Amino acid sequence: MTAVATAICVAPFATVSGCDVQVPLVQGGTCTYANFDYAASAPALSAVTDRITELLPFYASVHRGAGYASRISTTAYEDARTSVSRFVGAADDQVVVFTRNTTDSLNLLASAVPGDVVVLDIEHHANLLPWKNSRIVEAADTVSETVWRLAVELQRAPAALLAVTGASNVTGEVLPIAELAELAHASGARILVDGAQLVPHRRVDLAELGVDYLAFSGHKLYAPFGAGALVGRRDWLA
Repeated sequence: MTAVATAICVAPFATVSGCDVQVPLVQGGTCTYANFDYAASAPALSAVTDRITELLPFYASVHRGAGYASRISTTAYEDARTSVSRFVGAADDQVVVFTRNTTDSLNLLASAVPGDVVVLDIEHHANLLPWKNSRIVEAADTVSETVWRLAVELQRAPAALLAVTGASNVTGEVLPIAELAELAHASGARILVDGAQLVPHRRVDLAELGVDYLAFSGHKLYAPFGAGALVGRRDWLA
């Protein structure tokens, strides 16, 4: 293998903070730490850390001050909202609400859903416990059968929302989101996607997929600084 090929194999796509941390070994000495917990909490991209460090001297009240630093902080805050909207391909009538994480986003939406919620029994607890009026559908052995069961339940009785995972945190399985969005809309329901495990790994375009709401966390998206987002249609969140 050539030196160039070797470099391509070992070079990271983007550097993260802490990638060169040395940790003590039981037998003595140290080694470079290997973090295998990215799915739970990813480290910060170096670019993210650098940007925060750049803005910290101007940290001040957002939307609550007329001073120079407050104006910079407010502009950065609203620019971040625009960046998130563009990142997930939000439609024109969808807004970005900053939250603490995916769970916080789902709890927020749960307080605003005007009706029943259809959900699979294999969901992460964050997308299972918050729904007060939930109708739980048992997942099948195949994706096609699972989709059929959801379709039957949506047609059986009116529902306000279909809540599904984007990518399972247990199996990594990805459901056909665009197809599920069509099923939900055909029955008069909206669709929410728990994107905690999906957004860090795949391109997500809400307008293209027909998704009404998306929840995700910064700490799984290489920005572990206590922020998440709920992106979705404005009326329920008003």
